[in-house]
Amino acid sequence: MSTKSSTITVSSKTMESILYELRMIRDEIALLLPQEDLEEYANVERVKQSYAKAIKRYPPAMV
Repeated sequence: MSTKSSTITVSSKTMESILYELRMIRDEIALLLPQEDLEEYANVERVKQSYAKAIKRYPPAMV
């Protein structure tokens, strides 16, 4: 059995549309997943501050 791979060329508008749809799907899936409740932690404010500091230092990758 022989497989052949090929490169597909798409326009930047098409790629932007695809990425937009993927982001929307990811956001919808995130709604279905349970979120952690910060109230379960002993130091809620400390957790929030640490998270904000981490986001500033290591910003999430933009897709």
